[in-house]
Amino acid sequence: MKYFKLLLSACAIALVCSACSKKEEAVVDSPKRELSNMKDSKFAIIYSQTMDRGCEMVNYNDKGKKLSSLTMKDCVGFTSSTQSNNSIYFSSNRSNYHVSLNKKTGKVEPLSTKSLSKSTDDEGAFFINYSNGYILHDINVGYAEDGLVGELVYWKEDNNDKRQVELEGSLTSAVFEDGRIYVIINNNNDSVIVSSIDPKTHKEKRKEIDMDSVFFPDNNESLQSLNDKELLVAVNDDVDSKKNSMLVILDKKTLDTKRKIVMDDGFTIYKTSVDKDTVTMVSYEGEVKTLNRDFKEISSEKIPLNLKSEDEHLEEVKILDGKVFGLVKMSNRDKDGIIARIIEYNIESKDSKEISLKSDRDWEMTSLEVVK
Repeated sequence: MKYFKLLLSACAIALVCSACSKKEEAVVDSPKRELSNMKDSKFAIIYSQTMDRGCEMVNYNDKGKKLSSLTMKDCVGFTSSTQSNNSIYFSSNRSNYHVSLNKKTGKVEPLSTKSLSKSTDDEGAFFINYSNGYILHDINVGYAEDGLVGELVYWKEDNNDKRQVELEGSLTSAVFEDGRIYVIINNNNDSVIVSSIDPKTHKEKRKEIDMDSVFFPDNNESLQSLNDKELLVAVNDDVDSKKNSMLVILDKKTLDTKRKIVMDDGFTIYKTSVDKDTVTMVSYEGEVKTLNRDFKEISSEKIPLNLKSEDEHLEEVKILDGKVFGLVKMSNRDKDGIIARIIEYNIESKDSKEISLKSDRDWEMTSLEVVK
């Protein structure tokens, strides 16, 4: 956990301190610019480096067999992803270079939106999300004259009519719900803000979330809709790791804090999933907690990550259809070319299986989507 959080922190610091000076271009060295055998795909992955350019997109089947791949030259630092019924979207935290993968055709296309800022270069993003027909991502502009600035970019997937708005602070997650956009923002004074935006007028209502310490959301799924009246925000103590992680329930209309659910000692929230009957959370340590809609604990289990050394860490987690997919990343490939392992864990049956992923070279970062 610490390795991964330090890696993300280093990336964020680099983002604020220096922008990528070279304009990002959609350079793909695959003649067809597409992956093949998509109907057999179970996992879609982008391998990338933290600072150096160059990345590889690969699709694997459910047994970890590599089906196809393509490399892209001017990309770096992919850390977040999301998917709709039609496409998978990957976002770079080091540049304004994002890509979409069509789940049917395998076609890969670049997504790039010029920043509204005239005083700084585009500096990447902290999240990309699909929500109720809309794609939303941020542009991390960084420090401007009056402090931290971010931009929200959003469009309806079926028409690609992009709109964007500049917001005070650093954007960490957003969802489109009931005709409004809700955004979680790290503000300039280390507070966490929830913002409600009218997508037609960009009129914004914002409120500080009531917390007595420096907490931050730390992944693109930290904000979710709980029901038609409430939002759920997962936050961690990202300063000294002494405070317990929390789920914070917000009123959609007033943005008031209605309730806080404090996690047990040692449970640092990584990913959260909301479905009809339950709320499921996975910690950085690989523990899975299932709560009912009254936030009473139903079960708590540990995924068998089987970390073999300090060179392995849990780098990505996806929660899908009652299963947890935990991606264990190795610092370097082993003698068999294995660069990562996916632990597929069934929450109800407690059954698990391990799927090894091979690569032709070492990569520092891995972004995973489980194709659904």
